[in-house]
Amino acid sequence: MRQTGWRLQLLVLLLALGTGGALQATVPGQTQWKLANFTWVKRLPAEPGAPANAHPAVLSQEALRAALGPVQAAVDGRDLPLFAQDELAALAKVLHEALTLAQPGEDVILLSTHKRGGSFMEMATGLTARLFVQDGALNLIVHDARLDFMNRYSADRTLPTFAYGSRQAASGANLQSPGATRLRVDWLALPLTPVAIFPAVPAAVPTAVILATNPAPRAVAPAPEPAASPRDAAFYEAQTQRLKALKRLRDESLLSEAEYQEKREAILKTL
Repeated sequence: MRQTGWRLQLLVLLLALGTGGALQATVPGQTQWKLANFTWVKRLPAEPGAPANAHPAVLSQEALRAALGPVQAAVDGRDLPLFAQDELAALAKVLHEALTLAQPGEDVILLSTHKRGGSFMEMATGLTARLFVQDGALNLIVHDARLDFMNRYSADRTLPTFAYGSRQAASGANLQSPGATRLRVDWLALPLTPVAIFPAVPAAVPTAVILATNPAPRAVAPAPEPAASPRDAAFYEAQTQRLKALKRLRDESLLSEAEYQEKREAILKTL
């Protein structure tokens, strides 16, 4: 069983080589990522009775920023962006890694402490949330959009018990986002755009392919075949790295010879 688990994780890493190497920093089995004091992302078991999630979910950082960037929260009578732009840019990288490693029975939680108003004298506030992928959407449940705890912590080093949102009970957060499905006042299902998946990975590998929740496309006349794009040195270097990764998996008996040859042939056909 241990070898099978490592094999799946290594195949996910191989998948990253086919999408620009975005996962090279991911550590198999990693469960938490700390960006700063009171800013972290964690994988943890989903709430009891929750349906299985579509995890692992390979979402690019760009897709995560596109989904989460438009979300607004009601704060003191005003609708404000839930995340600051620089805050979300940093979170997108670790959320990408966490969702890639998350299992169907796991959620991803985050605490992000940030000065979102831009003022030098402003005290940072916390944002707590739970995220998971289901039915082609990124689900976001927010417990605190602006948790004011730093003044108390600065005075006596007392921290609150952080809560991250729950399927079972609504919090005081009030969210909205264009195009999102509002499952509850504090819970949005954010539509996702398609992501590229390395085609040579067998369907048995539990990597979720996220599809956009758009209406069924209308029939259109087939477009002419596009001209083949020129191959540059970076392209050939990427294929070389993919071939080396395949050979390493075979040499470590994590791929059979037949699987190795099949994937090798698929890469060579792109040259």
